[in-house]
Amino acid sequence: STGEVIDAEQIYLATGLGQRPPGEALIEKLAKSAGLPLAPCGYPVVDSSLRWHPRIYVSGGLAELELGPSARNIAGARLASERIVA
Repeated sequence: STGEVIDAEQIYLATGLGQRPPGEALIEKLAKSAGLPLAPCGYPVVDSSLRWHPRIYVSGGLAELELGPSARNIAGARLASERIVA
């Protein structure tokens, strides 16, 4: 740092994550073929155990609607694992 002070009214933070679900094409195909629910934004609609189907659970970005923004990081992975095995 140069020690320069910058006066600002707003700060924007971009983390680089997209707004679409990971594996969107695969998720859409699976949802259509198995009749699984998708939210209007394209993410799977899962229960509190992250179950999308009796034999399909999601984690990571696909669990974002249930877990919130931490779903995509290591804390989210921990939360997902706790819910899936509970």
